[in-house]
Amino acid sequence: MNRRSRPSSDPYRKARFREIAREIVAKDRYNRKYGISVDTAGAIANALERAYRDGLHDGEHGAVPVAEQPDNGPIEWALIPPRPRDAFWTICLFTLSRGDGPAPGGRLVPALTERGTPGWMLDLQERTYEKSFGDRTIAPLIRLGLIEDASDDPAHRVVSKRGTETWSQFVQRGGQYPDDLTNL
Repeated sequence: MNRRSRPSSDPYRKARFREIAREIVAKDRYNRKYGISVDTAGAIANALERAYRDGLHDGEHGAVPVAEQPDNGPIEWALIPPRPRDAFWTICLFTLSRGDGPAPGGRLVPALTERGTPGWMLDLQERTYEKSFGDRTIAPLIRLGLIEDASDDPAHRVVSKRGTETWSQFVQRGGQYPDDLTNL
């Protein structure tokens, strides 16, 4: 019996599929909310058909080799999970800035969310960012090494060296989040 080996997991393909799924779900919710006709099954079928065609194309022409994600250095922006990516964008924008100016600085301090669950609030030097981030939103950023304990106070969190490198790479490539995700 001739068995074919399974293709290796491609994090970029998975991120692309997640973004397509998020678009389908968002469109479905929007259309339902405003009474517009919904064809979620059709959108899913179209996405599956595109994925199937891409798979056939890769099989005929050889799949693009999967680039391994290093354990250190910057992480590809699209590989950060969606909700943590939104929070990370906000944190970096306010603490590291986007331009050539000096980084304003800031840190995450423990706080309760609007729902009363454990979370984090962005404490900037001049003021506090009013929106809090849930603990479950920040945890993946810590796990990825983008956020770490503050050296002066382990109860607080700051953007790590890896997080700063990831943000710098994102800004150098244009930094137009969320528009950049369509080019995966």
